[in-house]
Amino acid sequence: MHEWDIETEDDNEMIAHFVKLIAAGSLLVTKFENLCGKKLTPAQKKGLHGHDIAMRALAYEAMDKEMALLYLGEIGSHLQSSTRKAILACKGYIFNRRPMASTGQLYTPMYYVFRGAGVYCGKAFDVSRAGASASMKRENEVSESVHSDQACPTLIKVLDAFHVGQHAVLILPLLAKSVADLLAAASPGVVDDEAPAYVAAGVLAAMAGLAAKGWCHGDIKPANIMLEAGNEKRIVLVDLGACTRLNEEIMEFTEHYALDLPMIASLRWDLACLASTLCVLIGIPVKDSSVQGVISYLTSLGDDLSFGGQLALHILKHLDKVDNVEQLRAVVWDDVMERVRGRLGEVHASTLAAWWPSPL
Repeated sequence: MHEWDIETEDDNEMIAHFVKLIAAGSLLVTKFENLCGKKLTPAQKKGLHGHDIAMRALAYEAMDKEMALLYLGEIGSHLQSSTRKAILACKGYIFNRRPMASTGQLYTPMYYVFRGAGVYCGKAFDVSRAGASASMKRENEVSESVHSDQACPTLIKVLDAFHVGQHAVLILPLLAKSVADLLAAASPGVVDDEAPAYVAAGVLAAMAGLAAKGWCHGDIKPANIMLEAGNEKRIVLVDLGACTRLNEEIMEFTEHYALDLPMIASLRWDLACLASTLCVLIGIPVKDSSVQGVISYLTSLGDDLSFGGQLALHILKHLDKVDNVEQLRAVVWDDVMERVRGRLGEVHASTLAAWWPSPL
């Protein structure tokens, strides 16, 4: 017998550990199948095992039938090997096999994408799903419109757009994590003043760029606000697929961030969603609240109101005074910049002031 044929106690423990992992995975798949009311195909099982967020939700008993069906549709929309090969052949992009995992990003799988020495984000829309193709087209249209003749560094810019097989694909800059990821990692009350200051300035600047071209974002929330990695500390507003022309009815949004406002696209709508996001960022819930209800609560905190709360309160108090980009700057932006200068200093204020859109 060779020495490598001898099983040690450590080998047995490792084998037992892997057996437990396999058994646990099988139980989670069964649980998922029961929630969906159907048996999964081998490809769907493989996709489920590779979906970190879905497996975590199953393990923590945090998934219901509606969520399971949502994840099932998402797993089915993942890029197959043949699609990845076709993208490589016609566009030169190498798509990672597994989608990224990011808190709050549920509906459209996103991938690490490589071309040459560059790394990007690939967003793959399954065109067989209702509204997917229109969402991709809208996202590309809005990006081209906003970035055509103005520098708007805090609004996502589509780098490439194309169709391959049953997928419509957008290539985007690769950003690190979202504000939703920050909230998932942080305990209530531990986010310092820099975070709401940068979020407020970045989103306000992106709103100005959109409104200058006649668009309302419509779905401003933590999951759609990205944070750049490292010392750059840039905020980028993403997910332009829900953008709506100003004064038209908003069809896609996250209800409680709009604080019961009428579902009409406007700067007022986006400002309310930003104020709600700032509240959530500092640990103040806004679900089932109204504009006046949040104003009253923030006011009641008096001197105990944090810097993020002060920014949110100022925004909410001036909703009715903002109908265009000029008013957005005069009534909200300039005051936010002065507050940032007073709280964080001139260096931060100068950095954020440079984010306001400028002509190319």
